[in-house]
Amino acid sequence: MDLKQLEFFTVACERGSLSSAAACMYTSQPNVSRNIRALEHELGRTLLTRNGKGVQPTVFGKTVLEYAKMILKTTATISSLAVPDEQNSLRLSTYPSNMIARLLTEFYEKWGPSYHIEHHEGAVEEVTEHVHQGISEIGIVYVAQKQVPTFQHILFHKKLEFVPLDVKKICVYVGPKHPLYHVDSVDFADLPSLKFMGGVRDFFSMEHHLETVSVGVIDTRSLKYVVYTNSDHLTINLLLHTDVCSLGLNFMYTPYEQYNIKPLEINGCEPFLQIGYIRDPERALSAQACWLTERFRKML
Repeated sequence: MDLKQLEFFTVACERGSLSSAAACMYTSQPNVSRNIRALEHELGRTLLTRNGKGVQPTVFGKTVLEYAKMILKTTATISSLAVPDEQNSLRLSTYPSNMIARLLTEFYEKWGPSYHIEHHEGAVEEVTEHVHQGISEIGIVYVAQKQVPTFQHILFHKKLEFVPLDVKKICVYVGPKHPLYHVDSVDFADLPSLKFMGGVRDFFSMEHHLETVSVGVIDTRSLKYVVYTNSDHLTINLLLHTDVCSLGLNFMYTPYEQYNIKPLEINGCEPFLQIGYIRDPERALSAQACWLTERFRKML
């Protein structure tokens, strides 16, 4: 038994299918299945029931799942103890974003190699937990405004606070090959007829799991996803050379204006994504974290 097997099993239970777990962990479905079957063989009992709709844990699997989550959480906490001297480090967790990558590059250029950078990417829940566990000093996230009260309630119990920086709309990014390139906006009713890419880790996309933040603004199940990728290069090339488009935050960071890609406003879409960072209010932010959050505010 190893941690990777427990992680594959846990993610498969959370996602409800082996294919979704594979996509989440950037591996193949056979690899996920192979690891879980190896775990089942070692334990001598079935952990998952498999059917055409996906997978779900057996009664025994539910018990193993509880312990697996505790083990993985404890492992993450232990790993955080290996971080070098906090006085000379920047530790943060964020949603996946090319803009964050650029921000960290600027940090390195300013502060030099004498400062250790530890960066984790993940969904809001993962980012929050990293700050709660002390793995990261700050966590940069976006949250739908309708979700903010619930989010604040969760943070209250974890003794954390959310510092909002800005509120953004969503838009549709298109390139010169797209039939809508010469218009300035689209209606919500137009979206189901367009071709989208999903699972994209870059500044054009909604970063991760739009369905978890849309809160009724748009039903992503009605959208047609033709490409799933985590490659910035493929994303940019598809936008530049095909009729595939991408949902994204409605602002273009200046260094990215070199691309012949434009945002189309979605008519009737009000700003609803609140962007900010999570911190422990009982700990003063380091000079590095203060610089980073202020620079990020200016970028927005």
